[in-house]
Amino acid sequence: MKKILFTFLCISTILLQSCSNSPSLNANQIIDKAINAHGGHLLEQSTMEFDFRGVNYQALRDNGLFKFTRTRAKDSIMVVDILDNQSSQRTINGVPQKVADSIMAGYASSVNSVIYFAQLPYSLDGKAVYKELVGDKIIKNEPYYKIKVTFDPNGGGEDHEDEFIYWIHKDTFFVDYLAYSYCEEDCGYRFRESVNRRNIKGVTIQDYNNYKEAIQDPDLSQMDQLFMDGKLELLSEIKLDKVQLSF
Repeated sequence: MKKILFTFLCISTILLQSCSNSPSLNANQIIDKAINAHGGHLLEQSTMEFDFRGVNYQALRDNGLFKFTRTRAKDSIMVVDILDNQSSQRTINGVPQKVADSIMAGYASSVNSVIYFAQLPYSLDGKAVYKELVGDKIIKNEPYYKIKVTFDPNGGGEDHEDEFIYWIHKDTFFVDYLAYSYCEEDCGYRFRESVNRRNIKGVTIQDYNNYKEAIQDPDLSQMDQLFMDGKLELLSEIKLDKVQLSF
């Protein structure tokens, strides 16, 4: 009996040590798992098309090469904004337009932003993306990693000063919440809650409830608590319609 008890205690000790010594995930590993959970690897060679607020968007990707378009049609006028690895341009009824660089940069940034959010967490493993595990949080009785994302000025895009927090579920690795700060014409904070999650050809597509801050200059990393305390204001709904994917 003593031998059996001793053996049981030894096994229990080994198991406890094994659990306690099991490696924890770092920020890069968590993001990689999130990209895989969302089917982001399938977007490397893909065409994604959708409507957002009545405007058509298309994202063509081919192993690092990309071409993004935004098409708006009204009556007999069709305006297309095009952004690729090399340049950006606007056409009206197929005719290239002369647009000031500063204005064209705004058009390109707008197109890029919509597609960036539509395909999250794809691209968060880029070389200009800095990731940091800043803690964890229980939201609606579910466990989350909190990942802070910032960008290198070289290669991080026009809005490289923006900061993001992603709440990634510890079991599913889905991005259920995100928050970000921004400065464009004005500065502010946003918190997004994922809704209407669906799987299209292996890629997870989701919409968002978009909240704004109700207090001045909140701490970005505490937006989750403001959300739980009901201290954020619902600003809009981010919905992707007529989503089509091909590979």
